[in-house]
Amino acid sequence: MKIILKDLSKYFGNVRAVNDLNLEIKDSEFVALLGPSGCGKTTTLLTIAGLYKPTKGYVYFNDRIINDVPPKDRKIGMVFQSYALYPHMTVFNNIIFPLRLKKIPREEMRRRAIDVANLVHIEELLDRKPGQLSGGQQQRVALCRALIKEPEILLLDEPLSNLDAKLRVTMRSELKRLQKDLGITTIFVTHDQVEAMTMADRIAVLNEGILQQFSTPYELYNHPKNLCVAGFIGNPPINLIDVSFERSNGRFSLKGKDFRVEFPRELAIGMEGDLSGSELVLGIRPDISPLTIEERV
Repeated sequence: MKIILKDLSKYFGNVRAVNDLNLEIKDSEFVALLGPSGCGKTTTLLTIAGLYKPTKGYVYFNDRIINDVPPKDRKIGMVFQSYALYPHMTVFNNIIFPLRLKKIPREEMRRRAIDVANLVHIEELLDRKPGQLSGGQQQRVALCRALIKEPEILLLDEPLSNLDAKLRVTMRSELKRLQKDLGITTIFVTHDQVEAMTMADRIAVLNEGILQQFSTPYELYNHPKNLCVAGFIGNPPINLIDVSFERSNGRFSLKGKDFRVEFPRELAIGMEGDLSGSELVLGIRPDISPLTIEERV
């Protein structure tokens, strides 16, 4: 299922949570919405889900505008940050709950519950209750409940944030494997750049409700479009240094407060206009290159 957001905006009173967002997510693609708290990523996800109605703009599933389509008819599966499991129900009844609302025959519900439980390796937990499960097991149950509806779109709202560090690493690879195996178009909301960079095919970086860049992890790291993206992506973070551009005797240089570094001529020639005296920002990523045997000795 292809998803297109066209001039999408969502306001809460005078607060612009999302402002003129344009995105095109390909069929079967894994896309992360990344940014700091309050940047509009969860609002965007909930608008796609139909839990919020756009203030203006459009949400397309393939070529169909679905602004007025109820959430239950959008063929989506959603996993919330809190998992939202029913504590009085067994794992099995939690998983089949969406099918009970549709009055699916019990044998069909049981077959589908066992199938999705096998996918995430919790088939032996179906008789337990959520209080008897670890955080990772609860996360898998919530994922099963989303998958049992056989959705065409999977929406994940920071589903790994409640897990410990080691389990988060394991679940990243599990989620990515599952998404590739099932071929479901997936949107993953996170503020953790490591999750986004390791899991997503492409990442949409948001800040204050505005899209900053929508690119592959490689492009975001090596070719950020602005200082917001450059400063947010990378751990440890990029070094940003104020410099001026100078030209003397056919040579180009960048001059900082206490240093001067020669600027490659081939790069300077490709720039538009005369940059002499221009105030620029030099970005240097901390990067450790592999050492040779001689260097280690």
